[in-house]
Amino acid sequence: MRVNMLSRFQGRRAQRGQAIAIVAGMIVALVVLGTMVFDVGLAMSDRRNLQAHADAAALAGARSYGPAGPSNAHWVAMQYLAPVLGFSLPTGACSSSANCPAGTYSAAGYQITLSDSFRVNGIYNYPSVLDVVLTHQQPSIFARMVGYTQLTTAAAARASTPGPQFNGAAYAVAAVSGDAMINGGGAAFQTVGGPVYAYGSFGANNGPHSTGVPSVQTNYDGTTCPGSPPNQLDNGGGGNGLNYHTTDGNPLPTTSNVPPPNNYDNASPVPAGSPPPFYNTAVQAKDALGNWKPGIYNGFAPSGGTMNGGVYKIVNSANLSLGTITNTTYTASGTADPLGAVAIVLDSSDTGTLDITDAKLNGLDDLYPAGYTGTRDPMGTHNFVIFGGNGASGFAGTMSVGPAATTDLSGIIYLPKVDYSSNGNSSPEFTGSVIVASMTVTGGGNGVQVFHWVCDLKAVAGQPYQGGLLR
Repeated sequence: MRVNMLSRFQGRRAQRGQAIAIVAGMIVALVVLGTMVFDVGLAMSDRRNLQAHADAAALAGARSYGPAGPSNAHWVAMQYLAPVLGFSLPTGACSSSANCPAGTYSAAGYQITLSDSFRVNGIYNYPSVLDVVLTHQQPSIFARMVGYTQLTTAAAARASTPGPQFNGAAYAVAAVSGDAMINGGGAAFQTVGGPVYAYGSFGANNGPHSTGVPSVQTNYDGTTCPGSPPNQLDNGGGGNGLNYHTTDGNPLPTTSNVPPPNNYDNASPVPAGSPPPFYNTAVQAKDALGNWKPGIYNGFAPSGGTMNGGVYKIVNSANLSLGTITNTTYTASGTADPLGAVAIVLDSSDTGTLDITDAKLNGLDDLYPAGYTGTRDPMGTHNFVIFGGNGASGFAGTMSVGPAATTDLSGIIYLPKVDYSSNGNSSPEFTGSVIVASMTVTGGGNGVQVFHWVCDLKAVAGQPYQGGLLR
């Protein structure tokens, strides 16, 4: 009996010891949980504040992009962040609206990362999307009891500037890797109405019939562009080895060692539709009236006849002769064609010679000023009439104009990997901007080859955008 009572007493002591251990463990767990909940709540509150600050900074900064570059957008974003995060400007490399580069800044216990990107194929020469990432480290209150001395919170915002984006055309004629040789001959004359770029030399090797350029930019209709902006010759290398003259006797400023323009490298118009129509035969590619339909053409190109307004992407084609082709709805050379403008897009899968000898096409579908708020770029051509791209995927064939040509192309022609040549007995007319690798306009005969300029010509990216936060 005595032994049994002793055993029971010892058992109860063991149970009490276990209960104490369990209660102690629960108290420790509750304390740990409580400290973690408090600090997690602190971190969540901090993150909410960071997100609001990042959103405001991204929105303000994105609205401040412009042709001068992204520094002003970064500066405006930092101006929004400085008072709420408790630091002052300038800070680090961000010293002014003209000098505030993208990157990571450390201020008042915060890390601020600013980065830029492009929207809508990147067809403008400055970014329009701003990313703001905020990271904050602060001491924990209770979590340090279990080894967590720092709380790290972060928030990110991306915002885009409102409205369509623009990339102004810089040159009426540009030869990005060779000469821009435009020879006269006989009674012929050659005229370029806007600025010129030549990586090599510009002009003619026939002195008496050298290429003419007005000293101020002249519109397609012969009028002076508003504000009388000067024309200039930008040269990629050394001195100019060819002959040119100004049509009004005034000087034409020249600048050497200018890099080739590449702001249209990623500007390709895209056929409408998701996915866009895909055609393997000419029969498929024509509507009931016999007009060509926009879309993707596999193994052939439209030739002759009329093209409905829109974007035509040609792939895997060895025959690029456009023949006597024109717009279904055609407006006068140099004017906007909002109902019938067309853009022809080529790439590296296409080979052979792009023959535009008898083509009459208008790709200009939007010539409104930048502040216009109505529908923009209705045909989606971005004001291109022919686009060949650059880099490994760019069209690298040739482009030619034969004798007795009736070529009349309005819009931006971007073929920076293509050598362009034309016969001296032809009279092609270009209105807008012609950008090729090299240009050889052969003298002789009575051909009159003219490269008209369009005042304030620009590539236009899509319809109006609301802008604002993207995520």
